[in-house]
Amino acid sequence: MDEWTIMPGTDLASAQRLAAMLNQPFAGLKGSGGEGPWALSAEDGAIRCCLTIEKGREQFCAKTGAALSEYMVTEREPALLRAIIHKKLGIKPDSVEADVMISEAIGLLDGEPESEGQTVGRGRSRRIRKWGQSFAAYLKDKAVLHLEGFIRFRLKDYEAEVREAAETAVEERLMERQYQEFVTLLQAMVEWQEVRVPAVHLLHSGGHAFRLLDDKMRPLDREAETFAVLPATPGGSVDEQEEESLLVSKLLAASPRHLYIHTREPEAQVIRTLLGIFGDRAALCPDMPT
Repeated sequence: MDEWTIMPGTDLASAQRLAAMLNQPFAGLKGSGGEGPWALSAEDGAIRCCLTIEKGREQFCAKTGAALSEYMVTEREPALLRAIIHKKLGIKPDSVEADVMISEAIGLLDGEPESEGQTVGRGRSRRIRKWGQSFAAYLKDKAVLHLEGFIRFRLKDYEAEVREAAETAVEERLMERQYQEFVTLLQAMVEWQEVRVPAVHLLHSGGHAFRLLDDKMRPLDREAETFAVLPATPGGSVDEQEEESLLVSKLLAASPRHLYIHTREPEAQVIRTLLGIFGDRAALCPDMPT
């Protein structure tokens, strides 16, 4: 007779979900209702299995390990991310901002989907497979598994991977906050500074190729002192930051009443930044003057 006991160390609802996940690969294996071999005890919250397995014991442990790993990735991973993000930024754990950052961190862990039909990247299946093997190896030799202790002391690499994703998401959010605060400051600068030229035409031929023309479509010869340096655009490179800062500085120095942005890439980061800074003064123009 083979017996295993899993101590989830969680609330009853979470333990019930774990028991259901453990039984899913073994539906019909035990019980007239086909509920599976794992049963949750209301007395101590343990999930127990008692079976006589003549053959396939290794396969049983592998399937159980995979179920435990999927539970860990599905349930415990978001909870761990939530706790780290709360500690780092002081964001309320049940806030929308925390949910967004958790989603971003999980996206970093999962990676980009490889095809349009996929919703998650290969990182999720890799984690489930890798850590499932660790659970399975343990269950082949041990009858009792304290889930929280096992994760904390035997899966340190997993916790380190999740923590790194959380910290990356936090850093990106801090950069985004800094960026938005500085854009707000530049918006205020545009509002109070004196208008110097009637209009400036910004010709964006794609990528980082820009030309500045005055209201008579002549090159804007005025050399501007670079006094506004934007923080790094979230997700942008150092070169992109420098080019964007120089462009913004020249436009602020020119201080146009109207900014006409001629581009076929209105979703480009630099274009969105300029629209944010100059507000009602800026207008998108799909045509490209010759």
